[in-house]
Amino acid sequence: MSAKVIKKGAFEKQVVVITGGARGIGRATALEFSRQGAFVTVVDVLEKEMGEVCGSIKKMGRKALALKADVSDNEQVQEVVQKTFEHFGSIDILVNNAGIVGPIGPIINLDEKDWDAVFQINLKGAFLVSKSIAPIMIKNKKGNIVNVASIAGKEGSERLGAYSASKAGLIGFSRVLAKELVSDGIRVNCIAPALVSTEILSPLPQKFLDKSLLRIPMKRMGHPEEVADLILFLASDKSSYITGQCYNITGGRGDY
Repeated sequence: MSAKVIKKGAFEKQVVVITGGARGIGRATALEFSRQGAFVTVVDVLEKEMGEVCGSIKKMGRKALALKADVSDNEQVQEVVQKTFEHFGSIDILVNNAGIVGPIGPIINLDEKDWDAVFQINLKGAFLVSKSIAPIMIKNKKGNIVNVASIAGKEGSERLGAYSASKAGLIGFSRVLAKELVSDGIRVNCIAPALVSTEILSPLPQKFLDKSLLRIPMKRMGHPEEVADLILFLASDKSSYITGQCYNITGGRGDY
């Protein structure tokens, strides 16, 4: 999408914050924004992988900042926002991509601490980061937020109760935030991937993955770069009349 729809350099000198940017969808998104001229802050808890992503960006001759932070910790989030603003002078785009799968099994077997841990990262994290960055965008009277949910948030995936519920919450959060910020020139959208070939799938049993793949009409997993293209489209002027929406990127899975 980015190569065909978004012209080269469309994000020149725009400042992008990407949570969960060290691997998978976040990494692919950080690299693509950089190719399009953006300055990128990569936020994650994985220091080595963050360093590798930022190293790749700098080899392109682009600017990148790696900041280690737990998005469920408000003090760490505030530090990310402050350091990004000090380094780049603004924040134009936020991609809330940080997420964990959590325990696999029936809801009735889930421990409360495991349920809470998934919601802390997948939903509270997006709330804290959005709440901290939105005032900068409001002051600028422009901005874009793209939240990475999941098809599990629309359909519900058995044995992934906390994950499914947290992603459903993220979709609802995105729609409310879009309505609240639209008058300030800020658009908020959400995407719902199905299986994407990233490290987040590693805890899932092969039997579970095989069953999930059967539900995808294209009969394959998505690639992180394909998801990154959708994120860039939603953050670009090419989607200027789109806000408060959640787009499936699933190879045909999902009815709404």
